[in-house]
Amino acid sequence: MIKTYLRVELSSEGESPKQLIERMRKIGAVPVVGDYDFEIVIGDDVRLFDKLDEVHRTLAGSNVRYSVTTRTDVGYDSMARNSRMPMPYVDQKPVELKKAIYKAKLDRWKEMGLDVSALEALLDKDLDQFKVASKDFLRTHLDRLSVVKDKHPPENRIDGEVLAILDEQGKTLEQIVSSTGYFEDQVTLSLGRLISAGSARRALEGSEELFCLVPPPALQVRKAVEVVPAKTDDEAVARALGSVTKEGVSAKEVFAMAKLPRDQLTKAISRLEEDGKVREEKRGKKVYYYRV
Repeated sequence: MIKTYLRVELSSEGESPKQLIERMRKIGAVPVVGDYDFEIVIGDDVRLFDKLDEVHRTLAGSNVRYSVTTRTDVGYDSMARNSRMPMPYVDQKPVELKKAIYKAKLDRWKEMGLDVSALEALLDKDLDQFKVASKDFLRTHLDRLSVVKDKHPPENRIDGEVLAILDEQGKTLEQIVSSTGYFEDQVTLSLGRLISAGSARRALEGSEELFCLVPPPALQVRKAVEVVPAKTDDEAVARALGSVTKEGVSAKEVFAMAKLPRDQLTKAISRLEEDGKVREEKRGKKVYYYRV
């Protein structure tokens, strides 16, 4: 569905709001509340350019300024953000515009490594059947999306919002679409990326398909080395020597195995080096010890 929204700026020198509404109703415009003042649904056999020209003629002489925004249920706004080239649409009928946007989506999916040849053939034959098939296509190819590397920045925001909706109990696709406000195909692709990243999983509960949050792994808490002071210097030297091998060990490994306080270990290693039993070797910022 193609809809054109108008925002008007009234003037005390122009027509009243009531007169303006009467003008707009003659061309099928409906007053709305919110960011815009009027909504016009454009039929499949009407060219957008012709409808905009009709709007302009209708408002001529009313002494009001207006701005126009056109949207489609196909998700043109999303595609326009991702496309490098502008998409012409003013001289197209809504059905032609929808096909152009769907074609851009198929090109996008091909970039992501999906085989869309069957959908391309269907797009030219039956637009309504294409809509149904494209939704089924995405949902059945979620697992294959695990090999997709999608690096388009706009998707990062969508993925974040979808992930924020998920919980461990799971949400249906319809619930996620309703909560985020994104189109179904955008949410489906986002779920594919989240499944690929290991942040979400798909589950079946009876006949219901759910998408569940995969909680991040718990942080590993490193246990501190249990330090046991040596009773004598000789004991410290013996423990330090027992921690060093001919193959070499790092200073960190010596500390972990000898379990000596830092001052005792430093003193013991120095004595072993003086006695020629251990040699030290530096590799960048790391220190290794070898038994001689």
